[in-house]
Amino acid sequence: MINELLLTELEKELERRYIPDFGDDFIVLRLDGERFVFTHKKSGTTLKINYLRQDKARVAFSASREILYSFNKKSIEHENKFIEIHEDCGFVLKRNCYAELLLTYDSLFYEHPGYYDNFDIGECEVEISEPSSLYKLLFNSFGDDKSFISWNTLKTIKITNFPIDKLENYLQQVLFIVAKYDAPEFERIGDYPSIIPYQYHGEGMMWNDPGEREDFDGIFTEPLKYLEPIAFFNRARKVNDPMYYYRAIEFFFIINKKSNIKQSVETYNESQDMDKLIKELTNLYSTKEVELLKNLLSNLNGVEEVIQYAKNNGLVDNTDISAFSTSLYIFRNSIVHGKGDTKFTLNIPTIEVLHPEAKELYWTEVLKSLADLVIKQFCFE
Repeated sequence: MINELLLTELEKELERRYIPDFGDDFIVLRLDGERFVFTHKKSGTTLKINYLRQDKARVAFSASREILYSFNKKSIEHENKFIEIHEDCGFVLKRNCYAELLLTYDSLFYEHPGYYDNFDIGECEVEISEPSSLYKLLFNSFGDDKSFISWNTLKTIKITNFPIDKLENYLQQVLFIVAKYDAPEFERIGDYPSIIPYQYHGEGMMWNDPGEREDFDGIFTEPLKYLEPIAFFNRARKVNDPMYYYRAIEFFFIINKKSNIKQSVETYNESQDMDKLIKELTNLYSTKEVELLKNLLSNLNGVEEVIQYAKNNGLVDNTDISAFSTSLYIFRNSIVHGKGDTKFTLNIPTIEVLHPEAKELYWTEVLKSLADLVIKQFCFE
C-alpha cells in the first residue's frame, strides 16, 4: 500500500533537504502510517523503516518529517540486519560487501570542489566522489542542518568487493594514498584526510557554561614554583593532547616524595652514612612508574570526583584508587608507546567511527582534571 498524499509530502521534504531525485533513484514498495519500505535501484537494496517504533518527541512533526527522523542507527539496524550504520558518517552493506563513509580533507576540497578519484586496491574497488543517493537518503538529516550548503560539497569513500573484516585496512590505505598523491598545492597545517562524522552547525566547538565557571582561586596568582607543568597544561589545552596532560602529572612523581627525600637527608646528616642515603634515593628513583602514579593520586586532593567520573563513563569498574591508577597507566602506555599492555601488544591507531567503544575522549578529560588538580596542589608557593 502506498499513500500517494504522504509520498508527495515526503518528496517535498526530501527536496527541501537537497534530495530532489528520490523518485528516479528509489522504488517505493510500501508507505503508510506505519512502515516505509523502498528499494534503491542501483544497489538493489531494500530497506524497511518502521517509524512508529521511534520515541515521540514533545514537538509534533509532519508525517513526512517523522519518517525521515526515523532514519537513525537504532531503527535502521533493528529492521535491516544486513546493514551497519556509523552515525553521521557512513554505512556498510554487509551482504553486498559495500561501504560508504564520509571523507574529510578541507584543504583539498576547498582547492578542488569537484574532486573525484577512483582506483583499485587488489580486487577492491575504490571511488571517492559526491555521496550516493542511498547515502543521501540514509543521512538526510545533514540537509536539515542550517550550515549545510549542498551534497556536492561532501565526498564519500565508496569501497566495493572487500572482506568485511578487513574494512579498516582498506580505509587506512585509502587515506594514505589520497594524502600522498592528491594533496592540494596549499594545505593547512595539521589537515589530513580523515573519516569522521559530519559536523552539524555548532559542533567542533566547546561550550564553557557561564553558570559552571569556577570561583576565582587566589592561589593561581601566587609565585610559580614550577614552570614545566603549566607549560605542559597550556600545550595540552591548545592541541587537546592527552599525553601533555599526563606529562604535567608525572612531573610531580618525585616531588610528591619530597617528605621521603627530606627524611633520608636528615638521617644522613645525623649518621653520615652516604651509602645508605644513595641506596634510599636509588630505590626512590627506580620505583616503577605505575607505583609513583598510585602514590601521587593517593595524596591528591579532590581525586575522588575524577575517579567517580571515570566510573560513570565506563573507564573503571569501581572507585578504588589503585585500580584506577593501573587503568590510567595502561591508557598512558597505549598512547605513548603504542602498547596495549606490558607484553608489547601493538595498539594501532584506529578510525574512531568504526570503534564506538573507544574511550579516549573520556580518558583525555580525566587527565585534564588530574593535571588541573596537581598544578593547584603542588605548583605554587
